[in-house]
Amino acid sequence: MFVQDGAQNVYPRPRRRRGWGRILVLAAALAVATGRMAYGSGPVATHSVVVAPGDTLWSIAAEQYSGDPRPHVEAILEVNHLSSPLLTPGQSLLIPRE
Repeated sequence: MFVQDGAQNVYPRPRRRRGWGRILVLAAALAVATGRMAYGSGPVATHSVVVAPGDTLWSIAAEQYSGDPRPHVEAILEVNHLSSPLLTPGQSLLIPRE
């Protein structure tokens, strides 16, 4: 009958190139997501206040916001990149809006 001499008919398969597109889309989505988590979704709306003699962060936060001023003091420190709550008269502070 038919004798096989060890040679097989191998038909070439078409190459699939789907993997790189998915990887690139996933990498782009991760870059956008981590950027939003690290820097927030946008700039914080603020207004400016000039420090008067005798003002403290606590008194400014209590004057600008209703309720407990503690989280607002932290927000003012963060927005103005202050390392301590010490203020000097004439200093301008950015106050985040609620």
